[in-house]
Amino acid sequence: MDKLVRKIEVPLAKRAIKNAGLYIVEKSDLDRLAEIAADAYLDYPLHNWLTKGKYDPKASRLIMQITLKAMTEDAVIYADSEELNGFAVWLPIGFTGSKTIPFLVNGGLSLILHSGLGIIGRLLTYESYAMNLKKQFTDNYDWYLYNLSIKKDAQGKGIASKLLRPMLQFCDEEKMVAYLETNKDSNVSLYRHYNFALMKEEIIPKTPVTHYAMVRQPQGE
Repeated sequence: MDKLVRKIEVPLAKRAIKNAGLYIVEKSDLDRLAEIAADAYLDYPLHNWLTKGKYDPKASRLIMQITLKAMTEDAVIYADSEELNGFAVWLPIGFTGSKTIPFLVNGGLSLILHSGLGIIGRLLTYESYAMNLKKQFTDNYDWYLYNLSIKKDAQGKGIASKLLRPMLQFCDEEKMVAYLETNKDSNVSLYRHYNFALMKEEIIPKTPVTHYAMVRQPQGE
């Protein structure tokens, strides 16, 4: 990822998040975030496919632990508060996918030992497909909502809105496109509420998983 982008845009985004009263997470929080995400991904189509059709909470937790730790330097990761009822992960302009070495260094071997080598192939298949679509719709000139997860007992309390609105306002001020994907139809209407438009809906080749690619243009003048 472009070092200049990381040096300029990431601190600006973090400042906007802090000014909104949200909590920029510490490295020591990442394991707890992985637990929240794994719980949120219960019966999520993509994670079921990654683990051969049956949800595996340990595999989901490992995937999120590894990914969050590997992305720490590049991503803006924040929560509603230090209580960590929900969190969001955004990746800045120029993100084109996870790097192999950080993935392995941050626990990739543990995932392979737990789930088998095949899970790496499935992860790479999905990421290649997803990143190709992102490039098609934004040319990688976007802020990418990689993850939004809310604890089960905290859902329906406005936390998703609390997490999304400040970052979307930042995108508007910076005249930046926001991009996301989801694999669950019920999430599409949620993101439409925040002015994301559905750009593509299709079954990912050689999988049973439906992919929804969504783009939000900057709002206002």
